[in-house]
Amino acid sequence: YAGVDGVAGLPPGISALAGDGSQGLGLRQRYSVTEIRNGRQRRNLGTGPMYVLPSNIGPRSMPDYEQLAEQGLFDLNNGGRIFAGQRDETFYIDLGATFDTFNFRAPPILDPLQDSNDQDNPFGNDMLSGFNVNSIAIEVPISELTTDPNAQIGVYASTSRRRIRTLLNDGSSRSIGSFVQVARMANPLVNELIIGLGQKDRWNASAPQNEQRFLDFYLNPRLASLLNLAFDTNFPTSGRTDLVAALLQYPGQNPNVCSSNNRCSDLLRLDLGIEPTQPEMQQRLGVLAGDMAGFPNGRRPNDDVTDIVLRVVAGGLLSPVPNLGDGVNFNIGA
Repeated sequence: YAGVDGVAGLPPGISALAGDGSQGLGLRQRYSVTEIRNGRQRRNLGTGPMYVLPSNIGPRSMPDYEQLAEQGLFDLNNGGRIFAGQRDETFYIDLGATFDTFNFRAPPILDPLQDSNDQDNPFGNDMLSGFNVNSIAIEVPISELTTDPNAQIGVYASTSRRRIRTLLNDGSSRSIGSFVQVARMANPLVNELIIGLGQKDRWNASAPQNEQRFLDFYLNPRLASLLNLAFDTNFPTSGRTDLVAALLQYPGQNPNVCSSNNRCSDLLRLDLGIEPTQPEMQQRLGVLAGDMAGFPNGRRPNDDVTDIVLRVVAGGLLSPVPNLGDGVNFNIGA
């Protein structure tokens, strides 16, 4: 490191994202936020320069990382806020066991005592514990979306890239062409556990309103068949209109029909008429535990989406099912 005066030495501690206290940063990432309505109306929501929070190098380089992280929260001119940077990965799951064809460390049925304890991991290994994830968190005022306090909204996130990227001889790159969607996310674990392997790229590139193309994966869930084969169960594997209703529709829609007049879309839905549950009263199993403010009504950081999805796919919205779970009931260290 060469200081301002050109003399070699240790870089100064980083205490700011810009200006005084940021001299130790070798690279700053800036970003912008643009609101697009009806595919045409564009509005820049920034109120000034916005910087990505750099990764936590350590206490010598960043003596007070949490104070630095607070500077990464920026106000938007629509009354919202935004943060971009690393935060704790709140998705807790025994990742290895789940994707090793449900090779759980114990039979994946929790006894009543284990299932009722939201502060203990009875047998699973939270393989994401202690890891950060690059996050873009946007807080949007409800008034920007609707004036109806009882409205039901649906959201999804997508990632798009330029169609062509060329690597040049000087080491730089150039991207041209239109933006192409390469990934999307709404309800958790749909792409991982519902959509068949051979269709995942096609699913990621499609828009949620075209979910009818993948309807067979919901009506005849492969996951239910795999659970039956692995654990000698008898969960329903066909005619699953309950999954269509829970994951692809708003309440009141006809789950037996998906059409332009009765749209089926993979969206994370939220009923604004349901009051949020205070953190200390939240149930990790959300709606399945009578906490109507939890998944699949929105998704909170503490919702155990793995156990919820397993039970819903097993038919938990139709009739009582065993307490299926991966043995990871909470996010260690959160």
